[in-house]
Amino acid sequence: MCRIKQSLNELAPAQAACLIVKDNKILVLRHKDNDDWHIPQGKALKSTSAQCTAHSVVWKNTGLNVEVGELLLTDSSNTQYFACRLTDKLSQQIEELSVPEWANRNVADVSFVDPYALTNDNFSGTIVLHQLREAFVSIEQSEPTK
Repeated sequence: MCRIKQSLNELAPAQAACLIVKDNKILVLRHKDNDDWHIPQGKALKSTSAQCTAHSVVWKNTGLNVEVGELLLTDSSNTQYFACRLTDKLSQQIEELSVPEWANRNVADVSFVDPYALTNDNFSGTIVLHQLREAFVSIEQSEPTK
């Protein structure tokens, strides 16, 4: 089941990604075929909203059940990046992540990293690194005070 912030409408099917922020870091994946970090993203599915694609790819790769929020940006390949939140207490308390046994078998590592520690050499994807950092700041500013 897809979890979308109640105040938002579902968007048309599109390639989509989740930017998840926790403790001033973003969630990234590392695939087995290279050492680059990636934002969790999935291809458009004909009958699935962009938000549900973003939700599904996070679940399938990390086991985290996020709430998909606002559209932050669309990159040069038309991937839509959403602000996604860890809303349940268990997810918020996780200190270290491991790849679930049933996850996408290409995923080697799931981590939270400082987006300002990433360089273009160790980050892969169609999103430009400065766009990622701007989206990170936008999420940080909109997060409720803890």
